[in-house]
Amino acid sequence: MPTLMIVSHGNSGNGGDPAGTLAEAVRDHWAGFVHHGYMRSQPSVADQLAKLKRNHAASELIVFPLFFSEGYLVFQELPRNLRDAGLDRAVILPPAINLPGFAEMVSRHVNSAMVRCGWDCSETSVFLVPHGLKTLTKALPETVRLANEVGQFCPDVEICIGNIEGNPSLRDWRKIGSRKRAVIVPMLAGGGTHATTDLPEMIAGQPDEAIEILDPIGEWAELPDLILKEAAKYVRTEMGRPNLRLSANAKDGHAASSAAIV
Repeated sequence: MPTLMIVSHGNSGNGGDPAGTLAEAVRDHWAGFVHHGYMRSQPSVADQLAKLKRNHAASELIVFPLFFSEGYLVFQELPRNLRDAGLDRAVILPPAINLPGFAEMVSRHVNSAMVRCGWDCSETSVFLVPHGLKTLTKALPETVRLANEVGQFCPDVEICIGNIEGNPSLRDWRKIGSRKRAVIVPMLAGGGTHATTDLPEMIAGQPDEAIEILDPIGEWAELPDLILKEAAKYVRTEMGRPNLRLSANAKDGHAASSAAIV
């Protein structure tokens, strides 16, 4: 059974351990080893890959990027880390935002929030809140695509985008949305500084405002099932399966929607 590795961005502050927590959630449902690592904090991806090789647990490796964008880390740095470790045959699953069933999962949470609050769809704005980048002047294409998909599952709801960093900024949520009520969907790995401090400060909700802030998507109970279902596609069967190899150019249009395969 292949080893399954969860990879997330990580940070230098008190960001919790979202990749580790997610690894724990899938461990009891995966017959192989489950590990995790971070691109920008500890345990580092490079160190974890070296450890897997020493323990002879990397000959069959599936990597899941706990990311909500299609950026440099997912499609360039992570493949390079694997090649540098001599693990060219590893499979990289789609990042979280591109997992089959992701938009449906988000839509279910949005609809559940509105039912829980007793809000009408026609009076509600839903804000998708990715991390973003400081250099952004408009929403990333993959976030726009998700917004369109969620809109199909949540008719009559106004779907908006507000980044933690860059524009459109979540700070401008009152100008971006036009409805009386707001459901905030944090497209974040876990309950770190962005989720617990930055996002509430940017919302700056007032007592007379109707705002429902959901838990970060990385903590949702349904996410492990989406990961496991996708990873299971790349487990060798008794009849065999073609070699799955790392692609250096995985990001090519909608190629991001499937695992990196050559």
